Amino acid sequence: MDVVIVDVGHSYSGLCSTYGGKYITYSEEKPITMNPFAISEEEYNIEKKDFLITLICLLWKGSEGTVTTVERDVISNVISAYYAHHFDKAIEDRIDKLDFNSFYEFAVRKIPDIRNEESIAFDVEEFRFVLKKFYRGGEYEAILNEEADQSLFNEQFIVYEIDNIQNNKTLLPIVTLIIMDLFVQKMRHRKNRRKTLILEEAWRAISSPMMANFLLYLNKTVRKFWGEIIEVTQEINDIIGNPIIKDSIINNSDTIILLQQNEADFRKVAELLSINEAEQKKIFTINRLENKEGRARFNEFYIRRGNVGEVYGVEVSIYHHLAFTTEKPEKSAVEIYAKQYGSYPAALTAFVSDMEKSGLALGDFVQRVNENNAPVEAAKEYFKPDF
Repeated sequence: MDVVIVDVGHSYSGLCSTYGGKYITYSEEKPITMNPFAISEEEYNIEKKDFLITLICLLWKGSEGTVTTVERDVISNVISAYYAHHFDKAIEDRIDKLDFNSFYEFAVRKIPDIRNEESIAFDVEEFRFVLKKFYRGGEYEAILNEEADQSLFNEQFIVYEIDNIQNNKTLLPIVTLIIMDLFVQKMRHRKNRRKTLILEEAWRAISSPMMANFLLYLNKTVRKFWGEIIEVTQEINDIIGNPIIKDSIINNSDTIILLQQNEADFRKVAELLSINEAEQKKIFTINRLENKEGRARFNEFYIRRGNVGEVYGVEVSIYHHLAFTTEKPEKSAVEIYAKQYGSYPAALTAFVSDMEKSGLALGDFVQRVNENNAPVEAAKEYFKPDF
């Protein structure tokens, strides 16, 4: 199964290291790049064209902007002409290299011709100026002109960490859309396996009116290609606030998972998900029953398939807990071990062994490791004589 996760907050760094996945963090020195314009004639279809229209409109208007029907039709016309000038070898001014640079040059020449021929209003000067920052020599030149790492197509586990740009209204939706385009390529062409796209809090970046239709398309299409899309949110208003997103997610989600709920705020959730009173009573038992004695650490959740759900408890080993944990002190302590032992699995084995020898509870052992900024020594102080 291929898994692509888009996250903000470094929640999956430990899990990615455990499974030997690819962990990609956006930085100014090494931005997340792709060349979505470089496609073959066989790959150029209506869906790809719609994606490029959305991308260009996003670059121009921003995630909260809107485009008129005329503006969208002009962009569509330019994209069609752009690829005709590449695929048709008989055209004199044929475009040799497909990337944003060549598209930008073509568009600022083509749009005035369309405007004059059709006698329509189109602010080509604004279009040229706003998109210039993604063009050669611009601030964001690399993002749409450099090929992505081709090995990512065959990578089974990829985590995109976009914490560094979560407040950048220009880059966040663009980079998220680029990542989703990579997933679409996996979805269509990795035919021998299941594919999953998990949008953590970062899914807000594509919940704008400009990009809602693309998310709607993905939710409706992914299952046809033996795939699934998972949206994760802690804020129900993120879904309620966008009618297109709300309908596409709710109507196309066969499975809904809820963690412990605040009863005071649950009314909106129940109404949105059409949860009846009988199901609500189940949900309100999450982590509230006297069922913990004699058991290891576990957490409960509600999972619904169709109209009826149940509450389950997930109980994992200490190794699983440390691999999945998002608690920063715990992650930091394991990473200290990983630096010495060379891999996350080896670090987990050594970590648990030392903790058991020390006789300390997990929290105390984690604190000791972090204080000493070193493995083993943190446990030696507490070793029993027979060890």
